[in-house]
Amino acid sequence: MNVRFHRLDWSDFDELAAGRARDDVVHRLRSTQLSRRLLLLRAVMEDAERLDPAATHRSELTRSYGVLAAAQHAGPDVVTELLLSPGFGLWAMYCLRRLRGSVSSTGPVAGDLAGLGALAVVAAARTGIDAELVLYAPRGELVLPTLGRRRGDLAGWLRARLVDGRLSLHAYDARRDDADSPDLDLRPGTGRREATAPGVAGAPGVAGSPSWHAVPALRSEASGMGIELRLDFVDPGRHHLGLPVSGDVDPDLVERWQRRLDEGWRILVRRDPVAARALSAAITTIFPLRATDGASELSASAGEAFGAVAMTLPVDGLSCAAALLHEFQHNKLSALLDLVTLCEPADGRLFYAPWRADPRPLGGLLQGAYAYLGLVGFWDDERREHPENDYAHFEFARWREEVWRVLITMRMSGAMTPLGRRFLDGMQAAVWPHRQAVVPARPGRLAARISAESRLTWRLRNLEPAADQVTSLARAWLAGRPAPVGPRPPAQVRPAPRALPRSVQLELAHLRLREPKAFQAAREGLPGALGVDIPISDQAHALGDLPAARADYLVRIADDPDRLEPWAGLALWAWEDARAEAPMLATAPELVLALHREITRLADRRPDPLALASWLPAASSPRPGPEL
Repeated sequence: MNVRFHRLDWSDFDELAAGRARDDVVHRLRSTQLSRRLLLLRAVMEDAERLDPAATHRSELTRSYGVLAAAQHAGPDVVTELLLSPGFGLWAMYCLRRLRGSVSSTGPVAGDLAGLGALAVVAAARTGIDAELVLYAPRGELVLPTLGRRRGDLAGWLRARLVDGRLSLHAYDARRDDADSPDLDLRPGTGRREATAPGVAGAPGVAGSPSWHAVPALRSEASGMGIELRLDFVDPGRHHLGLPVSGDVDPDLVERWQRRLDEGWRILVRRDPVAARALSAAITTIFPLRATDGASELSASAGEAFGAVAMTLPVDGLSCAAALLHEFQHNKLSALLDLVTLCEPADGRLFYAPWRADPRPLGGLLQGAYAYLGLVGFWDDERREHPENDYAHFEFARWREEVWRVLITMRMSGAMTPLGRRFLDGMQAAVWPHRQAVVPARPGRLAARISAESRLTWRLRNLEPAADQVTSLARAWLAGRPAPVGPRPPAQVRPAPRALPRSVQLELAHLRLREPKAFQAAREGLPGALGVDIPISDQAHALGDLPAARADYLVRIADDPDRLEPWAGLALWAWEDARAEAPMLATAPELVLALHREITRLADRRPDPLALASWLPAASSPRPGPEL
């Protein structure tokens, strides 16, 4: 038996390290993902038979596999496309976790395994073969991957018969004569778009017919180069991403998605046609997300869903282009990491990542830095094309420095493999010229402020100074003694739930850059110009009135000393005001906060935060601790 291995040339590796990739490199990465999906399918089949034979039998998993194999023989390209669909990757990994007990659900395991039957139905329909399969429709919802979702009266286990491209469904455990459903026409030109219900007048969803929601296809073309994406709002696998997924997408919303893609695609093709062509070769699916109070714009991706971007509806074409490029970077790196090891997997340390509120492992740092490396070049192109765009200058200045700092952290960690160090070399070589570029003063200062606030807020949220030394400091304060001179107490990183940072100062910076008239109105005293729910301290800080900001931060801390936002604001004031008498707030805010809490506990009274920070010796240097 001859075993073929996937190989990547050094030139391709170095090209990826620099944040670039041609479409031929992406096609090679896709081929590695196909091998991975086939291995995952094999693992699901073996684990199911070994760990839950009853569920395997109930779902007729082996029959579904056989139909999929027959479809592959009839139309290999069709089955390849389905195996590479992001939903299949999510399904396979979820089934493995479910079978091995690392996740749980109220639904039956057999119902999860029946997802392979739904994929086999689509494969059989698209390759023109007849089949009979068992499917599972929880709450009457049957999803046919990449095609759409049927909602009807039949719920639970179903027997599906596909003959000449027409799918009929029957209740599997009930009297079939009373439970037949209208057929779905899955022949080319019908099933992928409308999947009508024969015998029922009008469009799907009218009275008497099952409700069919097709997965819309978004298509854009610019300069002879095209992209086609599925706007998949039905695949159940998207729920395993842990993101606020969108519900149904009505036609008006589809049109808005189409307009945003048209605008974003034109930008990508105009800026870098080589990168745009590579992106179109990798990204096939958008999982739409809904905005939340904590994130009005959000995009994400997952290694097990290669080819997918989960994102909220972009506000404009520029945001659409940036989100697609950002997640394309993640997709490339995830595929590469299935082939090579860039950092030691056993390294359990957690680090500061400026794009997250929670501490991240080294692999998370690498993923984020690589994604933002792509955006550094993107925003550099935008600011060069539109020199008057301060927002582009701001994003460029912010992320070139943050990416550089993270790359230094990774290099100093000592946990990068030889391949990982070569990859870092390529990333640093790509970002270094950007650090030499001149940025206008105002967006440059604003970028530095937001970066500082991000670091200070993260320290307050995630660093825990040594409790015994904090108690010693508290007793010295209460006894009226000077603070001991020497290294400040070491701090350890507290593991925290996954979270995205939310910064009022960042929101105000975006408002200042995107809507300067509103910001000017606030300067002139117009009430509510910056928003009715923005605290006075944050407004004053954004407008440059540092004394007023400090005063209100202190009031907010006195009212509720456990809230981190005013502490972060006060720390940012200390960082920004050269005359601040409490520099420890700008270098170790977590120590000031911990000492404030300990004194309050011991003496049942709250000390003045500024007096406390001034009491701590500014010359103290930290012992080796968490790498920030």
